[in-house]
Amino acid sequence: MQELLDSFSRKVEYDYDLQNKHLYKKKAGKAKEYYQLAFDENLDEDLKVLHKMYKNDMPFRIYGLHTNLYITSNGYDGLFIDVDIKNSKIKFNQETEEFIVTSNLTVSALVNYTKEMGYDFSPLTGIPGVVGGGVVGNSSYPSVIDKDYSKHFSDFVKKIVVYDFEIGNFIELIPDDNFFGIRDSFLKQANKIKTKYFVKEIVLKADYIGKEEVNRFYNIQIEHRKEALKIDYAEGNAGSFFANRHIRNHVGKAMKGLLLENPSININVNGATFSPDGNMQFRTESNTTDKDVAKFFQHVTNKVKEIYDFDLCKYKEVNILDRDGEIDLNTFIDRNFCE
Repeated sequence: MQELLDSFSRKVEYDYDLQNKHLYKKKAGKAKEYYQLAFDENLDEDLKVLHKMYKNDMPFRIYGLHTNLYITSNGYDGLFIDVDIKNSKIKFNQETEEFIVTSNLTVSALVNYTKEMGYDFSPLTGIPGVVGGGVVGNSSYPSVIDKDYSKHFSDFVKKIVVYDFEIGNFIELIPDDNFFGIRDSFLKQANKIKTKYFVKEIVLKADYIGKEEVNRFYNIQIEHRKEALKIDYAEGNAGSFFANRHIRNHVGKAMKGLLLENPSININVNGATFSPDGNMQFRTESNTTDKDVAKFFQHVTNKVKEIYDFDLCKYKEVNILDRDGEIDLNTFIDRNFCE
């Protein structure tokens, strides 16, 4: 197995401290192995190595900018793979009016590039991370301008080019009506237990409404969000721990609304808490332990179940990475804290 790790185009690091890959200001564990996957001339060869690892049941997980990732103090007993955002590309097909982008392109770069051309990707304004992660997670924000105008990533996706680690080759996926769900996708579900697909390229299409109008929409939305985004960045988080669209569908309001309506939902367990600022998102401190976080979320989920008859555990948005891979919230709570 060591021979496979040695066959990557660059050196694999071992016993790698994942602290700087964690956005929630806490002590994270170490990865058994670590590798940065670059969008360069060696990408396809590196993917072939991962295909062999997949066939040999060697564990690995691939992440973009870690905007929705909680890493436990146990670390990860496998190969933790970063996707480098360098060498990202965006091309415009004038004939089809489609944008072909590499999955490592940041969402902000996509929005800024296309608004200058008059194509309306403004509903994606303020979404953190890379386009590939946005597609897999079907990210979105509610529209500030018009609730009926709200769009998900799925509204823009026409085709996805992925590397299939099972067969060891690239395939093209054309999303149908069942491909995407709320904060979900076929790809996200397929990669849940074992990483089967790697998104290399996405074909996107948006309405042309002119540069002036797109900039107007963009400015309205960024003005509305900038204070909360600034607070989120300063506090070291990049998103709600739970999928707000699911909460809205059941309760009629997002997590922030629940916290404001019923402050008893929120507690502070050694720094594990929902922030009182911005969008009231989840945060921790440097001395917060996994046991503290588990105790906090057991309280939160129990309270929401008691008050709203809604099971938050089913709609976790943040990926929890433990030693043996990604786990659900109930498993995390059971492993770390039980009343």
